[in-house]
Amino acid sequence: MTKYIAITLSLAALLFSSCSQKMKMVKTPKADSLAVEAVWKQYVKALSGKNAGTLKRLSLKQVYCQPCAIQAGTGDLVSADAFVKNILASLPKTQLWTAIKTSRHLIVTEKIKNYKPLNINVNDEILDVYDIWYVTNKPGKVKGYESQRYAFQFVKDRGQYKFFGLTAVQ
Repeated sequence: MTKYIAITLSLAALLFSSCSQKMKMVKTPKADSLAVEAVWKQYVKALSGKNAGTLKRLSLKQVYCQPCAIQAGTGDLVSADAFVKNILASLPKTQLWTAIKTSRHLIVTEKIKNYKPLNINVNDEILDVYDIWYVTNKPGKVKGYESQRYAFQFVKDRGQYKFFGLTAVQ
């Protein structure tokens, strides 16, 4: 498990190191971890029940979706509605869904300085992105889900934790 954590954190750091922002991975404070975990459980329950309304309610109006961009050949910022339609159709066929059902994941916080994403109004100098990482045993067969490490990302928006995006690292 320690090796998994180290690899995941290294890959996440590499992903953001090419950006102009400064990113630091830190241990998630317990209060935030518990709150994000609670929202994540609601999210997984909504995925299992194919409850599009709950998924949209738990998400920002627009979310980043790297697998969606790969599938569609477009940019990775999509409406929550488009993301939900895509994820409900694609996810059950992937190794990622199998990993999610095992409940084995890691929550870490990315503290990103001077990051101004297009889908949320950031007033602070540092944006906290809460990542829920999963590792699959082998690449999936669904286009866009070939990676072996995934992070479901959440941010705090107006006091509520909201789904921010899904990223994949091979």
